[in-house]
Amino acid sequence: MSIFQNSIRNYLFLSFAKLFFIFFIILFFISSIIVLIGIAGVTFVIKISFYDLLWLYLYSLPNSVFFILPITFFATCVLSLSKLSYDYELLVFFSLGISPNKILKVFLPISILISITLLIFSIAIVPLSKSAYRNFINEKKTNIDVNIKSGEFGQKLGDWLVYVDDVKDREYKNLVLFSSKGLELESFILAKNGKANNIDSIFEIDLFDGIAYFAESYNIKEVIFENMIVRNKIGEVELSSYDLLNYWKEAFNKEPNKLTRIFSQSVLISLFPLFSIFLLPLFGVSNPRFHKNFSYLYIIVSIIFFYTLVYFVMNNIPLLGIPILLAFWIIVSYILYRRFILKYY
Repeated sequence: MSIFQNSIRNYLFLSFAKLFFIFFIILFFISSIIVLIGIAGVTFVIKISFYDLLWLYLYSLPNSVFFILPITFFATCVLSLSKLSYDYELLVFFSLGISPNKILKVFLPISILISITLLIFSIAIVPLSKSAYRNFINEKKTNIDVNIKSGEFGQKLGDWLVYVDDVKDREYKNLVLFSSKGLELESFILAKNGKANNIDSIFEIDLFDGIAYFAESYNIKEVIFENMIVRNKIGEVELSSYDLLNYWKEAFNKEPNKLTRIFSQSVLISLFPLFSIFLLPLFGVSNPRFHKNFSYLYIIVSIIFFYTLVYFVMNNIPLLGIPILLAFWIIVSYILYRRFILKYY
C-alpha cells in the first residue's frame, strides 16, 4: 500500500512540477523585462556598462522572485489538480481510496518550503538587495560621469531638472535648472556655461554667467551671477548585512510607519502559499460530469481578493492585522473545503 501511495505522490508532484516551471519561466521573463525597463531609467542619470547593468539586474531579482513565486505556486497547484480532474484521473484516485486529505499531504511540505523561502527573501535578501542596488548607484555617481544629454527634457539630477544645449567632457553650454520643493519654494537657474565635478561624494555643477530666480512663499528673488555652485550630496550606505535587526526594529515602533507596512506585507505574502493550502483542492478538484472548469477564474479572484486584504491591513492595522487576516483566510478556506470537497469526495 505504501508503494502505491508513493507512486500517487510522485505522480501528483510531477504534474505540479511540469506546470510550475512553465508558469515561473513566463512570469520571470515578464518581470525581467519590467526590471530592465526600470534599470534603463537609471541611464538617464549615470552612465553604466553592460557589466554594471548585469549587477543591477541581479540586485533586482530577489524582489521579483518574491512577488512571482507565491502566485506561481498557488496557480500551478490549482491548475495541476484541475487538469487531473478533467482528465478523470482524480476520480480514479478517489475510487481507489485516495482522499482529498491525502492529496493535501502531498502539497503541504512544498507549501511550507515555499513560505519559508519567501520569508527569508522578504526579511533578509530583499532589503539587502535593495540597499545594494541604491549603494551601487550612489557609488557610480561618485566615479562616473553623470549622464546629462544635450537637447533632452526631463533629465533629473538629485532635486534638479536639467536641460543643456551642448555637452562635452563634463562641460555644458546653455544650462537650465529647475527645482521645486512644494509650491512655496522653487528655484530656476539659467547659465551660459557649466562644469560638473565629484568631490568627496558631493556632486556639484559650477555655473558661469547666468541668472537665478528663487521663489519663496510670495517673494521672488533675482540673482545675477558670474559663478554659482550647485551641490547635491550623494547618498551613503544605508544597510549592511550586519544590521538587519536594527533595520526591522523600526517596524515595531508604537506608531506605524513605512517599514511597519512593508513588514506586514512581506509576512502576509510569504505565508499566502501555506495558509491557502485548503483552497488548492477546493478550486482544483471537481467532477467533470457536472461542473465546468472555472479554475482560472477562481485563481484570479482569490489572488486579487487576498492582495486587496493585504493592502487594507498594511495601511490600517499592519501588525495586528497579520494574525487576523491569516486566521480568517485559513478558517474560511477550511470551512469551504469541508463543505464542497470532503462532503462529496
